[in-house]
Amino acid sequence: MEKLKTKVILWNIIIPIFLGAIIYYLISPEVIFVKRMDFLIGKGIHISDITAVNPAIRIMRNYLPDMLWGYALIFTLYYFLDNNAAYLLKTFLIASLFSAVMEFLQITPVVKGTFDWYDIIVELLAEVIAVFIIKKLLLRRKMK
Repeated sequence: MEKLKTKVILWNIIIPIFLGAIIYYLISPEVIFVKRMDFLIGKGIHISDITAVNPAIRIMRNYLPDMLWGYALIFTLYYFLDNNAAYLLKTFLIASLFSAVMEFLQITPVVKGTFDWYDIIVELLAEVIAVFIIKKLLLRRKMK
């Protein structure tokens, strides 16, 4: 099968990671990543009060960055496993296992965070969506 264009794959890696980081930064000032960014920048720009008022924003804050990063993880692994369709299942299994392990590590003092089953579910959902998008892109390329 023909390889996916680097441009397509990079857009599916960089943009989701960047959007997830922006969402975390703006709405989650208590997250370690955000505190470190504030330290580097010297001043924080946050809209954290909105999560207490709007449940939809709270859901977006809690799960959308995880979905975006799970999605990007599939494309990243796929890209570095030589864009080979034969590795797509392997890519999905590695990403799923990595996502679950990272979430379970949050139960321990090794990784600071809050364990949440829903995080695992939304990351798996995003990873499945990414696999279907890759398959669709591969089929489109194959038919050309």
